[in-house]
Amino acid sequence: MRKKPLLFLVCIMFAFSVTMSSAYDQGSGMKAGSREVMMLAQANPSDSPEHVWPAYTGPKKRIAVTKFENKVTGVYGNWKLGEGFSEMLTTELMKTGQFVVVERQALQDVLGEQELGQSGLVKKETAAKVGQILGAQIIVRGVVSEFTLNESGGGAGIGIAGFRLGGRSSNAHVAVDIRLVDTATGQVLQSHNAVGKAESSGVSVGVSRGDVDFGADTFKNTPLGQATRQAIRDAVQFIILNMEKMPFTAKVIKIEGNKVYINAGSQMNIRNGFKFYAYSVGEDIVDPDTGLKLGADEKLVGTVEVRDVQEKYSIGFLSSGGGLKRGDVLKLQ
Repeated sequence: MRKKPLLFLVCIMFAFSVTMSSAYDQGSGMKAGSREVMMLAQANPSDSPEHVWPAYTGPKKRIAVTKFENKVTGVYGNWKLGEGFSEMLTTELMKTGQFVVVERQALQDVLGEQELGQSGLVKKETAAKVGQILGAQIIVRGVVSEFTLNESGGGAGIGIAGFRLGGRSSNAHVAVDIRLVDTATGQVLQSHNAVGKAESSGVSVGVSRGDVDFGADTFKNTPLGQATRQAIRDAVQFIILNMEKMPFTAKVIKIEGNKVYINAGSQMNIRNGFKFYAYSVGEDIVDPDTGLKLGADEKLVGTVEVRDVQEKYSIGFLSSGGGLKRGDVLKLQ
């Protein structure tokens, strides 16, 4: 009968030892680059459950996500926030089922590591190159602007066998600035500040400052983890809302008689019976002052109906009009 209280006491003492060890490391003035430990109150996992996106069966639009720029300094400056946030956003976008997200390695191959390095920026003159080679309609750029945890308490607690466990309350705030860049022109179409907040209280637990797995439950269940997920969901909802306003587009691969080969297939939820407006793409429209491409001359020349869908491409037939060529644009009706 005494085993259960004893086991409970051992667990409490272990939690206390983790807390005391973390507090000792914080006050010891450890050298830069050492494995420092910070205190985080463990949040209740049920406070922020994994978000389930509604089922989606429409055509998937292709987008690219660059590495986020990290403008946070101080305690969390050593964390790989830019890489962590871009990976989390990519994962969440794919969970929606509404997008085909270009892999970061493919972006590096097109733009080079210099473009996608520490800043995560994409120049206007190279954005169109991404769209042309990878078929992405939009490039998502992000900046981590806030990543903070304010804590209070710790003096009082529960006394057990001469030890005292400190209570602690935590308030986390995370913010990222999101920009949607049109790959046809390199212009910023929309911007948004995505924010997440979370509060928690309880016995403190240790979390490494140097190496953090943003996908691990140990991070997700902390206030910072929950606030981060809220900010990511906010960003995804912003992207979905704005991408809904853009028509789904594909391009002509080749023409064989009345057959039109299209660079979108079942991977992008294309189905038999889909109908596209076909546009012949003409001369680029260029700003004489800046030299930037503002778009291209497009002329409606007919309609195309999809009748054969493969995994990566589909075949349609001209139901009206003609004069299409490789590279012309198809917009879903």
